[in-house]
Amino acid sequence: MNKKITYFPGCIESPNKNLKVIFEQLGIEVELISEWNCCGAPPSHYKPSFFNKVVMPLRNLGISQKRGGDFLYSGCRVCVKQVNDALKIINSNSMFENQAEYSLKPFNANLKKITNGSTGAVHLIDIIACHDISKNLLNNAARKLKGHSILLYTGCYNDRQKIDILKDILSSLGANVNLYGECCGGEKLQNTTPVHSKRVENVGSISTFFKLINQKADETDSDYIVTVCSMCEKNIKDGVELSDLDVFAPVIGLIEFIGFLFGMDGCGDLIINDETKEGKVPLELHEEAEGFRKRSGHFAQLT
Repeated sequence: MNKKITYFPGCIESPNKNLKVIFEQLGIEVELISEWNCCGAPPSHYKPSFFNKVVMPLRNLGISQKRGGDFLYSGCRVCVKQVNDALKIINSNSMFENQAEYSLKPFNANLKKITNGSTGAVHLIDIIACHDISKNLLNNAARKLKGHSILLYTGCYNDRQKIDILKDILSSLGANVNLYGECCGGEKLQNTTPVHSKRVENVGSISTFFKLINQKADETDSDYIVTVCSMCEKNIKDGVELSDLDVFAPVIGLIEFIGFLFGMDGCGDLIINDETKEGKVPLELHEEAEGFRKRSGHFAQLT
């Protein structure tokens, strides 16, 4: 029997039209929250109001509970932390609990459960690491990774045992997997301005982080970067636009990468598996692949 979850796509993963199909291949029956709102992390970094820090994340959890999902799953480490931190706040003081209840009522998103262990947010890796799900991932992978060198970027996700399970899965598919776990800067790099939505306050921070992770990809001879957190993916992709680097490795989020492994159209457009007569799987690029091309084992943005 398939595991049932309620999934919060959030600001980064919501455009991915393959989410439901990817989860089905993993053996997961998923209900996507369509009327979600931002988890509140980016605005609460600059304006730490009760609404931003508590009401915004708990509204999503309240919608999940209303549909029978006591736990809300997400591919974003920041979203998971924001929900769980909000629960800690309302559990710490009855006044905060009452204030949250009052604020959530107009949204019809009041919480049925608030105690630790009975509800909360869970990261995607926590379910992929389950034996049945990881087995489905291995068995349903239409593409192998022989010849691929991957930088698995774990960001702030710190459960090493579950990271090792994911690493073992990718290694079993033939990849050489390198780990890197420095913080990407998270939500504080997502401040926007009305001027073309450019994150002008954080250009220097994003550029520095982008150079650091690409240096790591270069040192480990990694062909591309797979992120386990969608916020990390977003910050790296922002670096593509803001950095002065000429050469850099492509980045792909974990959900899309799983879709790529399953052979789904529209997933992993930068990566093509082409088996040669010798049985090797070289890494190639689509000719039209969003301005990237391979150069001497690395990738450059076309000018």
